[in-house]
Amino acid sequence: MRKLAFIVLLVVVGALLAAGCRTGDGDSSASKDPAALRPGRVASDFTVALFDSGTFTLSEQRGKVVLVNFWASWCPPCREEAPVLERAWQKYKDKGFILVGVDIWDNDKDARSFLQEFRISYPNGPDNNGEIAIEYGLTGVPESWFLNKDGRLVRRWVGPLTDQQITAFIEEAMR
Repeated sequence: MRKLAFIVLLVVVGALLAAGCRTGDGDSSASKDPAALRPGRVASDFTVALFDSGTFTLSEQRGKVVLVNFWASWCPPCREEAPVLERAWQKYKDKGFILVGVDIWDNDKDARSFLQEFRISYPNGPDNNGEIAIEYGLTGVPESWFLNKDGRLVRRWVGPLTDQQITAFIEEAMR
């Protein structure tokens, strides 16, 4: 009986680990988790210590459109998405837009190497204890939250973003 319970536990843990990195695109706005995903909901505030010093506090960004992007250096779709995010940052950073990366399930050295490799210039910080990921109901990485100027959720996207998608979603949040 113990052996069977151990095998079941291994299968469950393996499934959870496999779900940790998303490869497919998907708008999950229609998910069954209304507390975390309801469009129009004010996003939960958080503060993250940034890799390049200082802190980022979400509530201090009111009046700007915000994209919160959850990522990890070991995630292949995150590597695919990194240049897309940086291009969007360069295009919109002077137009009332802020992008913040939240690194999860990672180590400091690998995260910093990732940021350097992709020449990421927007604010990024680690969620070392997983509190932000838990509060946001994270299902995997990459995952992005688009917030309007009032801090309300406009769209949640699971999976890597393309240039066309991120542009459309930022424009939608700016309306």
